[in-house]
Amino acid sequence: MKTLVVVGHPNLSKSKINRSWVEGLRPYEGEDLRIHILTDVVKADKSFDLASEQALLAQYDRIILQFPLYWYMVPGIMKEWMDTVWAEGWCYGDGGVHMEGKIIEVAVSCGAPDFVFDEKTPGNISLEKYMSFVIGSAGFVRAKAGGVFAFYGAGMPDVDSRIEKNVKDYIDFVTKK
Repeated sequence: MKTLVVVGHPNLSKSKINRSWVEGLRPYEGEDLRIHILTDVVKADKSFDLASEQALLAQYDRIILQFPLYWYMVPGIMKEWMDTVWAEGWCYGDGGVHMEGKIIEVAVSCGAPDFVFDEKTPGNISLEKYMSFVIGSAGFVRAKAGGVFAFYGAGMPDVDSRIEKNVKDYIDFVTKK
């Protein structure tokens, strides 16, 4: 299965988690895995080359949307990419079949610790429920929603001691067959 990791971090050079994930995946890049960093391809006017982005997506069976959680949503750069590239007539609506059957998954870094997403605590909602927009979007473009991979507590003091294991787990998540 060919996998495309679409990285929607708006400032990857300042990221600990998303940058570590990308660096961890680099040795695995090849015919079956590609890392696509949106800040490398966004134009000065914040738009994307529609034909080029769609041609890239068409080559892959599995798309992983990788981003930091911003107010329980994707950052603006990823939202703009989705709004632009997942276009009517290409992946939904009349003739929109190009995402049909693909698997769409999420890799998200969360500033909050995992207990914030523990539904056993009154008022808390699971991360998977926050990511329901991906399930909805996948269905809308005739794709299949897959799993959610997360790093919790990106803003916590012990972040450095937890990154190495999480990167190994992320590599396993991305390279699974």
